[in-house]
Amino acid sequence: MDRKFVEGVLLRCFIYGFVLLLFWFVLFLAAGAWMYDFHSAMFDITRHEFDVMNYCGMGLLKILVFVGFLIPYIAMRWTAKNQKR
Repeated sequence: MDRKFVEGVLLRCFIYGFVLLLFWFVLFLAAGAWMYDFHSAMFDITRHEFDVMNYCGMGLLKILVFVGFLIPYIAMRWTAKNQKR
């Protein structure tokens, strides 16, 4: 595979992951009560537990997006720049 192709895929995946994270956050802010009612009907959880699960999930997604896509993208760009010298 071409280096530019892989860089493009990594950058797009980072952007899509961050858009997903923002969508989750906005949905959580706008419809948090509805989401809690929906999930508490299926599982016996408190509002605090629901909030903690969502914030931990958002944090985990952010870490995975950064470590899985942004850091490799930056490393590939950096090594490509150093190889040109």
